[in-house]
Amino acid sequence: MENGIKARFVILSPDLGDTAPEVAANGLEPVVATDIQLRTLSAEASRQRVDVRVHLKFDTGMGRVGFNPEEADGVLSRVAGYPGIKIAGFMSHFPRADEGDPAYSLEQVGRFQNVLDQSAVSGNFVTHMANSAAIFDVPQGCFDVCRPGIALYGLKPSFAILNPKADELKPVLSWKTSITQLKEVPPGTGLSYGHSFVTNRQSLIATVPVGYGDGLARPLSNRVEMLVRGRRCRQVGTICMDQCLIDVTSLRGDVQAGDEVVIIGRQGEEFIGAEAQAEELGTINYEIVTRISGRVPRIPVN
Repeated sequence: MENGIKARFVILSPDLGDTAPEVAANGLEPVVATDIQLRTLSAEASRQRVDVRVHLKFDTGMGRVGFNPEEADGVLSRVAGYPGIKIAGFMSHFPRADEGDPAYSLEQVGRFQNVLDQSAVSGNFVTHMANSAAIFDVPQGCFDVCRPGIALYGLKPSFAILNPKADELKPVLSWKTSITQLKEVPPGTGLSYGHSFVTNRQSLIATVPVGYGDGLARPLSNRVEMLVRGRRCRQVGTICMDQCLIDVTSLRGDVQAGDEVVIIGRQGEEFIGAEAQAEELGTINYEIVTRISGRVPRIPVN
């Protein structure tokens, strides 16, 4: 808005209403899941003499935030009693759309549809429920608009997705750094904190300026690879806050300080996805890319 961007901004995470002044002043559209929000937003709307457009969230099975679908009539009655509050949308969310079996998600669609059928509301509002996984595997949940998340980054929501179209996603993020030092070490050399890795041969070790302070999780120590000169090289030793080590012995004679190191992404014919770290940590690719800290520069390409 301040930068000339003209769009509708929907605030997806409900709060206690403490953002109400900014919401009202800037025409933002908050997701509402409690009467606390409704009261606070209404008071601020009246104070600023504006209308606040809200998206009412109903919990059809996520168990996180949202009004009870069975109380839809009461919710709508209360909303009508709050000055300055206008309904911009009805929404819900899927917790299991990425499982490959849409049965539970279809039950949710039914519950959400019941809310819509009971809601005799007129006006310009939208209905939305589908996340990335549902866009592929639960098309019945794609009401007026969808809310893609992980798919926007070109990452597959899960390996269980049935729709082959999900395999056409291409990651948009690469995470790169450079070698700051190369060091020859003899067999039996302990590396990094705790000497969690000890060389068993004459080794060429590269230092790179990336660590858990940047989002490269410490439990990944000695468990992942990085790309150097188009080759996979093992990370060795405990990952530090700001640095870690890579065994580049196989590149001796070719590698040098300043060479690019790819943590996530493609280099030459090789590719390492966020899924590699996710598998080692027992988590999802979404956590890997979102944990990359703010001190890592973001460089838009093309």
